[in-house]
Amino acid sequence: MIERRWGRIVNIGSVNARAGRTNLVAYSTAKAGLLGLTRSLARELGLYGDCVNTVMPGAIQVEAENAIPAQHRARPEDQIKRQCVPRRGRPEDVATLVAFLVGPSASFITGQSVHVDAAGCCTETVNNQGDRPK
Repeated sequence: MIERRWGRIVNIGSVNARAGRTNLVAYSTAKAGLLGLTRSLARELGLYGDCVNTVMPGAIQVEAENAIPAQHRARPEDQIKRQCVPRRGRPEDVATLVAFLVGPSASFITGQSVHVDAAGCCTETVNNQGDRPK
């Protein structure tokens, strides 16, 4: 990438890097480390035209979540209540952003962490009962 003076690195993080979550200390810590790695690499590689970003998915509906023991699995209804867009995230929601970030149109975007979580990170927009602003 340095020799070609063009490259893209997209790390896959998690909204848990910022919010944390009970029983996920190691996971949340590792994902938070990606944010520092992203910014550091963006500074080092930007001089060569290389861009480094992190995509931070929220609750994305994937088959693997069925392997999580029921007592540790978040209920989809509860996840949706914490979001501004009332549906589960899909893998293609994340893939679309990654595809954009690896392309030439994203040549001026680097060192960023982009949430793909239906504004679940904006907890003040949804109250504890799941009511959305009127």
